[in-house]
Amino acid sequence: MPDPTHPTTSPVPAGRAARNDAAQPLPPDGPRPADRQGRPDRSPLADDIVTHMQRLTTESQKVAQAFATQHGLGHIDLEALLHVMQAERGGDPVTAGRLGELLGVTSGAATGVIDRLERVGHVQRSRDDADRRRVLVRYSDRARAVAGAFFGPLGVMSDRVMSEFDEGELETVRRFLDGMSGAMAERAREVGGGAQPTRASSAGVAGSG
Repeated sequence: MPDPTHPTTSPVPAGRAARNDAAQPLPPDGPRPADRQGRPDRSPLADDIVTHMQRLTTESQKVAQAFATQHGLGHIDLEALLHVMQAERGGDPVTAGRLGELLGVTSGAATGVIDRLERVGHVQRSRDDADRRRVLVRYSDRARAVAGAFFGPLGVMSDRVMSEFDEGELETVRRFLDGMSGAMAERAREVGGGAQPTRASSAGVAGSG
């Protein structure tokens, strides 16, 4: 049974980053020639893969948005909660400043998000044992339950889809996703002013969203 705080599939939270033009629904017959971003030499197979990645992103955002609404969370609140959980699982709990970097907002705005999550019992603040000046943000048992409701069905769905592929095919998929995740993280640093992914995000856990 998948660990609800360590998802096998991590939809992109439908927050600020989700409102990217690249994430908008595509025409039913796939991308038009003008949509190829100056790549007319791209093979039909490569075009098809890009189309499916865009559709996966769009559908993932729909799932995250619907889930956030059902649980009374704003888009950025859910995104922040996922970052908090992923960072703590990676052994490097976030501060308000670090969470702001991950969300692409100021530390003050991140503090507001943390305040909201703390009021509803999803996170708690604690002093860093190694440096009492640092205040870390950790997720609560309630947040674990929310994560279970979010990622549990996605884990079952992922297992079902992966069961249709053999080990060799899955290894190819893994290498492709690892390469794409690394490239996307690099692009995020370029457009986001140098924010670094958490250890958990670097390992391919998202959310990353």
